[in-house]
Amino acid sequence: MRVKEEPAFAEMVERLSAKSRHDHYNPYTRFTWPDRMDDGSWWMSPEHLTVHGTGLVGDERVLRELARRETVNFFSLHVHGIRELMIEVSRRIHTPRFAAYSEYLHHFVGEENAHMWFFAEFCNRYAGGIYPDVSTPYQREVFEEEWEDVVVFARILIFEEIFDYYNSRMGRDRRLPEILQELHSVHHHDESRHVAFGKQFLRHLYAHAVELHGQGRTAEIEDYVKAYMAYSVRSLYNPHAYRDAGVARPLEVRREAMAHPAREEIHRRVMARIDRFFVSAGIFGTPWGGEGVAV
Repeated sequence: MRVKEEPAFAEMVERLSAKSRHDHYNPYTRFTWPDRMDDGSWWMSPEHLTVHGTGLVGDERVLRELARRETVNFFSLHVHGIRELMIEVSRRIHTPRFAAYSEYLHHFVGEENAHMWFFAEFCNRYAGGIYPDVSTPYQREVFEEEWEDVVVFARILIFEEIFDYYNSRMGRDRRLPEILQELHSVHHHDESRHVAFGKQFLRHLYAHAVELHGQGRTAEIEDYVKAYMAYSVRSLYNPHAYRDAGVARPLEVRREAMAHPAREEIHRRVMARIDRFFVSAGIFGTPWGGEGVAV
C-alpha cells in the first residue's frame, strides 16, 4: 500500500530536492588532495578517540597512531554501512509506496555514493586502504514490508546521526589536517538534509505501519532499534585499529574501554539527539540510555 502523502511533508521534500540540486558538486574534483599527510598530525580529535577518558592508553605516540587508525575505521564503517543501506533505498525507488519521494531518494543515493567514494579515497591515498567489513549479519525476525521500511530508515537515521555528531565537531578542529576538516565539513553539510528528511519520513512510515498493522509489533521494533544503536556504537571500537596502532592487549583494552563509565556517558551523548527523536516520535516508550554496548 502506498504511503500517505501529507502536503507539508511533500513541500519539505521538494525544498530538500531543490537544495540538493543547488548544492550539487562533483566529488572527483571537489577536493585538493595533498601529496602526503604530516606524520605528526592528529587525524582525529583526541577527545573523540574511543579510549578517551579511560586512562587505558597513556603513550601519546600510540594515541596519535590510534587517531590515524580510528579515522580509517570511521571512514571504513561509512563505506560498508552506506553501501548496504543504499541497496535497501534503491530497492524502494519508483515502487508504488515510494513514488512520491523517488526524486529526493535519487539525490540521497547520489550524495551517499559521493561520500562513500571520498572517504574510501582518503584511506586509499594515505592509509593503504579501508578496513574490511567484519560485521556479522544482524539476525532478527523478518517483519511485514511496512515495518521493514521503518527498520531500514531507522538504521539510516542512526548511522547518519553518529557520523554527524563527529563530522560537525571535527570539521571545525584546526588540529586536524585541512583535507580531513574539509571531508568532515562537506559530509556534515550534506547530512543535514538527510537527517531532516529522515526524521520526518520515519514518523510518516511509523504512523503508516501502525495504521495498517496495529501496535502488535511496536515493542519488537523498539527492541530491535535499541539493539542496533548499541551495535553501531560497538563498531567504533575496532580491535584491528587498536592492534595496528600498537595498543598492548587490544582485545582486552577494547572490552575495558566499552564498559568504562566515562565511555558510557559519551555513548549516551553521541546518541542523545536520535534517542530524543525516537521517544518524541513514539517509536521508543523509554529512552535507550546506552545499554547493550559492552557485551
